[in-house]
Amino acid sequence: MHSSDFDYELPDEKIAKHPVSPRRVARLLKASSPSSITHHTFEHLPKILDEHGCDGLWVNDTKVLQARLYMLKPTGGRLEIFLLEPLDGVAEQALSATKGSSWRCMVRGGRKWTSGYASIQLGDIVLEARPIHPEEGLVKEEGGTFKLTFSFTGADCMGDVLDKLGKMPLPPYMKRESEDSDKDEYQTVFARLPGSVAAPTAGLHYDDVLLSDLEQIGLPLSRLTLHVGAGTFKPLSAGAIESHHMHAERCVLTYSTLQLLRSQNRRIATGTTTLRTLESVYWMAVYHKTNGTFPDILPQWTPYELDDFNMSYEDALDYLMELIPNEGLWTFKTRIMIKPGYRIRSISGLITNFHQPNSTLLCLVAACLESAGFQQSWLELYDVALEEQYRFLSYGDGCLIELK
Repeated sequence: MHSSDFDYELPDEKIAKHPVSPRRVARLLKASSPSSITHHTFEHLPKILDEHGCDGLWVNDTKVLQARLYMLKPTGGRLEIFLLEPLDGVAEQALSATKGSSWRCMVRGGRKWTSGYASIQLGDIVLEARPIHPEEGLVKEEGGTFKLTFSFTGADCMGDVLDKLGKMPLPPYMKRESEDSDKDEYQTVFARLPGSVAAPTAGLHYDDVLLSDLEQIGLPLSRLTLHVGAGTFKPLSAGAIESHHMHAERCVLTYSTLQLLRSQNRRIATGTTTLRTLESVYWMAVYHKTNGTFPDILPQWTPYELDDFNMSYEDALDYLMELIPNEGLWTFKTRIMIKPGYRIRSISGLITNFHQPNSTLLCLVAACLESAGFQQSWLELYDVALEEQYRFLSYGDGCLIELK
């Protein structure tokens, strides 16, 4: 399988630059099979899910950080810093830090930043940044990132500093600066745990009215957390799919999450990140059963190397509940890559947006469409969406893929 198998022409006018309002009037393409494609809006989702027999609607409740900072170098030149993840990997601790924290970042305009602090000030809040090893200057790491240490005054914690001084990290394909409205619009209404640098965009279609309608049919949201990294925008490596190095993202669950999953039979995942987490839960169980320990990061190809392991999703949940503490958080990082040929185990349907060409997200969607009977490839569905004038990417419309 080649990266070119996931390419298609996406005209710029099909890319949504702003969301519709209210959120629930976004269009929803329902795909049950190649011969059963219907067109709705998200307002119809409660009725559709009720007919589907859904008893668990899962969402990713991560919260997007205002992770883009525009700072001034000691020379007065402008510097753009994009915070990717804290160096210790735990966003909650880094954001609650009362004096400062260290992050892996992308830096634009830093070529001549050889010494001193970069800074930004708003009222009483002053934020300063410097390379983690000042004597070495700005050192580029693998992947073109940099390690920076931040310190501040005038605020209670690093999270407050980012809320006041940072900008929403809109995807590069929007080709515009973030606006004040993006602080709300590029955040799900159920966002809870800060740590992402990109939104779980399928969840952007839900608003309070839609959530109320879902609760009225007995479908309150089921929640988990995956902190979305900038790697979600990384295009597939040229050549064979197997040559692509998948990014790792941090998942956060609890014992009660596993209990809730175990009580459900027909789950719908809202978004690729939600599905990636639900599938990773299964492979964490298989990995532990095989190796006697949990991995620090669930490897990219574990699902294919251990595919013949005989364990149902329900048995995997039972196995994990014997291992996971009843209280506190269960966290792990996952690097699994879902591509055509992968067998989906955790859900009976996926709600997702229409994704970029040459993306790992499109690989995941292609795997789901295989399970829905689209043997001629994902392009069947995307051709319909383009012809029917659906809006694409983060602020665009969505689709519901019903798996066999």
